[in-house]
Amino acid sequence: MTTQKSTSRHFPYQHPTFGRGSKKRHPDQWKRTVYYWWWSYLRRCDQYLKCCESGGQGRLSKLYQDFGDVRSDDFQKWWTEGDRGASLFSNPVEESTVRVLQKGDLVGDDDLLTVSFPLSLPKRHLKKRLNDLLIKFHKGKRGVQQAKASKAKYQFRGQPNMGGLERALKVYDSLMEMKAQGVKKPQWKVAMDLGIVDDEYRIKATDSPKEAEDKRRVLTAIVGRLKKKATESIKNTSLGMFP
Repeated sequence: MTTQKSTSRHFPYQHPTFGRGSKKRHPDQWKRTVYYWWWSYLRRCDQYLKCCESGGQGRLSKLYQDFGDVRSDDFQKWWTEGDRGASLFSNPVEESTVRVLQKGDLVGDDDLLTVSFPLSLPKRHLKKRLNDLLIKFHKGKRGVQQAKASKAKYQFRGQPNMGGLERALKVYDSLMEMKAQGVKKPQWKVAMDLGIVDDEYRIKATDSPKEAEDKRRVLTAIVGRLKKKATESIKNTSLGMFP
């Protein structure tokens, strides 16, 4: 059996790419990947940060062996160091392997389709026949279904909402900073100041007293919900899960 390995790793979700030289990608593009947010939330986990401070010792030492020190704000360095990102979040290499079978080779995996075709035929014809076979036999799993079938070492649960992850962390960071500084501010005002809600929910000078009060209740509930979500997700990162 001849084995030809794919040059790229397959991730269940979009993964960060960094580019080189004049084609380097802007860091904002990393925020479009769930793996950036996993790293960002883990950096807020006090227990894990203590593990980093102790050089990987303590209750989370096993997790530290995989995720390493996250105290630096250099996501690219963390992701690429020792091929960390791919080793943690991509499917195993063998899952993306193309094999050329030799006479007598047997393949019994239900996830594999074994075909043979004569090399004497034109490439255009062969490509069409192979494409027809893919249409017929490939399950075409996409999105969350594809992610559920992933065999990555660490797997995101559900379908990622990048905007929601960013808003929740914004709220969490703001509330933690206010707590550290001894600043008190109503949660509805936190939502207004952070600009995390649609315009229809923002309190305006033209609102009646009742309208303003109703919006304050809605905004307070939104902030409370986002804070709870962020807190739970941060805790989950210490368990090797996200969100």
